[in-house]
Amino acid sequence: MLGLLTYLPTTAYIPQYVFLLAFGYSLVREKKMLMDAFDKFRNDPKHLVNWNFLIVILILFFSLINRLIHWDSLNEVGQIFPYFLLLIPTYVIAICFRRSDAKVLVSLVAIEGVMVIVQWLFGVSTFDSSMEGYATFEEGALAYFQRPFGWSTGSSIMATKLFLAYLTLDFFQFKGKLFLVFRLVFITAIVFTFNRTVILSLGVFLLLSQIVAFIKMRYTLENAWIGLFTAILGGGAVFAIVVMKGQQIIAQLTRNTGSVELTGREYLWMDFYAFISQHLVFGNSSIKLWLDGYHAHNSYLELIATNGVFISIVYMVFIFRNMKATNWIYIIPILIFGLTQYAFFWGISLFDIMLVVFLVKEVSGQAIVTFSPSLPTPEQTQQEDLRKRMPS
Repeated sequence: MLGLLTYLPTTAYIPQYVFLLAFGYSLVREKKMLMDAFDKFRNDPKHLVNWNFLIVILILFFSLINRLIHWDSLNEVGQIFPYFLLLIPTYVIAICFRRSDAKVLVSLVAIEGVMVIVQWLFGVSTFDSSMEGYATFEEGALAYFQRPFGWSTGSSIMATKLFLAYLTLDFFQFKGKLFLVFRLVFITAIVFTFNRTVILSLGVFLLLSQIVAFIKMRYTLENAWIGLFTAILGGGAVFAIVVMKGQQIIAQLTRNTGSVELTGREYLWMDFYAFISQHLVFGNSSIKLWLDGYHAHNSYLELIATNGVFISIVYMVFIFRNMKATNWIYIIPILIFGLTQYAFFWGISLFDIMLVVFLVKEVSGQAIVTFSPSLPTPEQTQQEDLRKRMPS
């Protein structure tokens, strides 16, 4: 159910506040474990304090102070509700996210990925002709102008979901023929949605995962020959593609400009940089900054411009203190993705939720982290109850 509730708001037809239903459902489903963890924290806070939760509280506290001391700068009703308060629902949903929830999520994204492929074959961005951005594809047009939406409001959102779903599939270590099919669907749909940042970030992940897998191999003679043969075959295939289709690939990636083309981002970045230079400490008073109706298309510029440098450092501390040997391979591609996309620190979004999942949960997807270093499983809770009832 939680997987469904985190997926639905990413579609064009379900409002964003459904994420709050996911928050409520998480509280109800994990009520006993959350309350047990809080009781242990209350009884022995020094021993059971969890730095992740404290960092989230610090972000909320400093952001609220930043908002209050610049209260006179509020000029819209929508600015009154602080977006940073949504960090609490994001954190709770993430720590309650189970392997079974991940399975539902990736399955739904895979179904939507199939829809992307079908839309591309039919030559339309979406089958809903009333949706903003609806278009029919012209034969011979650049891939950038032939990007399906799936059931999302745009191809970028769709591509982002596919990217996250692929990482989730690997993170929770789903195996079997069905999930192999899911991987193929995700990669095919990512090519069709043609988000260059997603393609780059996924490419980095695949490269890193292969390097790590090779390093962890047992260095037998047989494995060495297999690795050498694979490297020669793969390298030869890449070389052949570059030689035969190099110009076409460059044309697609640069939109026929012949150089790196950022679709106007460079001008946005200059404007945001100028704003940050003038508001380095307080930013935009922790009010999400939009310039001429655009966000920064860069997660780091948006974060600093909105909150100032000191609060932004606390956000980044949360990320880097949770990077470890078991999850860095998922975090690095996400951080790269944030260089040209406003991907994370929205407040609450699928990207925010899954980023926290990758940060605070074990690779097996079984551990849950909250007020205490690790939340007890139902089995551990039952054992603890039995121990208390036993005569001393």
